[in-house]
Amino acid sequence: MKCIVCESKNVELMFFLENGPKYAQKLLVRPDPVAGCRVNISLYKCRDCDMVQINPDDLTHEEYFEDYLMSRSCTELYTRYDNELAEIFVNKFDLSGKSVLEAGCGDGYFAEQLQKRGARVAAIEPSATACRLAGERGVECFNVFVDNEIEKHVKEKFDAFVTKQVMDLLKDPNSFLRNLAKLLKPGAYGLIDVPSWTKTLFDKRYFDVLPDRVGYYTANTLVKILERNNFHVIEVFHGAENEYVGAYVYYEGRKNGLNQAFKDEFLGFRKKFSGLMEQMSAEGKTIGAWGAGAKGVTIFSFTGMDSGKIKYVIDKDPHKWDHYLPGSLLKVVSPDILKTEPTDALIITAAMFYREITRELMRDYGYKGDLILLSPEPHVLSSEEINKILKNQ
Repeated sequence: MKCIVCESKNVELMFFLENGPKYAQKLLVRPDPVAGCRVNISLYKCRDCDMVQINPDDLTHEEYFEDYLMSRSCTELYTRYDNELAEIFVNKFDLSGKSVLEAGCGDGYFAEQLQKRGARVAAIEPSATACRLAGERGVECFNVFVDNEIEKHVKEKFDAFVTKQVMDLLKDPNSFLRNLAKLLKPGAYGLIDVPSWTKTLFDKRYFDVLPDRVGYYTANTLVKILERNNFHVIEVFHGAENEYVGAYVYYEGRKNGLNQAFKDEFLGFRKKFSGLMEQMSAEGKTIGAWGAGAKGVTIFSFTGMDSGKIKYVIDKDPHKWDHYLPGSLLKVVSPDILKTEPTDALIITAAMFYREITRELMRDYGYKGDLILLSPEPHVLSSEEINKILKNQ
């Protein structure tokens, strides 16, 4: 047996439960003595990555998903959780009008919530019963598995994806993630959640050890398998009173894709920034900057800026006034200079705080010039962007 996360064979027996049900999340249509028999359940822990799981080879019910249906949309806690997640996911990654794929949509409730918020949703669901119910909600649903043949059935590449309470049921979640990635655009955002093993441990819920659940994930092991398959974890969360652990991710498209892209795009950034500075200089515009922190010091140094190109750098910290930035030797001054010597453009160096800086410039200093952001690439804020920032104070 090997670990379903890191594929190590360094596993040890952790817990043994006698006389469990063969199925825990699937009810029988008749008192079938085979499907309704009792089984013993062994949980193993990987010594290398701490993943807890059953032996996938002990899971014999291959037909399990074909008529599986577990709807949680009839419970208040779960519908509230799903609605909050849908709202956050669409707004966090600006998915209104974008294509989103849900892998394992069940009865389609969550996919429907995404559609209500403007996303264009398609779904994959191996259960024919669940697929039919999702279709009745207006969700385009493919009744297939996310396997090596998935591209024969689903031709589109998606901007984002969702998979909820699916990975814990899979014998080979690494293959699932690799096949799911075939349907994603590089840079796709994702939402994944699974039942929380941490919650089970804290609450001593032995009844949460289920024979049809292969993997028992914590935040740690969920992050490990996602990063292993080129899904960069942006944020980990716990929801529905900590019943679930989840993550928002960015699909890198290749191993170390974000790091490689960062390296590849560095020269492009410098060229665009220098070009913007040259264009403004050619138009006779004076240029200043806001922010004498480490980001400003670094940016102005490696892009070759000096006092001949940037007039001054403003900072609110009085301890920095009348000092000079290393590398560029640009002088740091008080914001009050905007009242006496305003420039035609200001570079905002602190990407994290650009919204509040923009509001402060407009509100407190009546600034009328161009505002330049450096992320994700150098550009002048449009009037529409500025109005949106001011509106959402």
